[in-house]
Amino acid sequence: MENLEAEAIRLIKLKLKGKGWNSSILAAKIGMHPSSVAKMLTSDQIKLDRLKLISELLGYNFLRALADQIDVNDNPPKYTMEAATKERLRELEIENATLLKVLGKS
Repeated sequence: MENLEAEAIRLIKLKLKGKGWNSSILAAKIGMHPSSVAKMLTSDQIKLDRLKLISELLGYNFLRALADQIDVNDNPPKYTMEAATKERLRELEIENATLLKVLGKS
């Protein structure tokens, strides 16, 4: 999904329609001015805390619905060191061992 906020607004409108609510009813329930809610529903932008509140009011987890649309690689590649990093680590280990010998702590 390219724009998750736009998708959230689309889903909110769908759920409002299913409940028979309009933006004025939603505004009254979330304590916002009706024109602010109308603007929110046309701007394709919504704050997370407001989305959570609307989820609770409408009985639908918009956050989960949006999260399910995010393509995440569940098996990220294992950590690998580049050759230069491995070489530098080896040099530092040798340096550390030398310093310990000089200090008599080996």
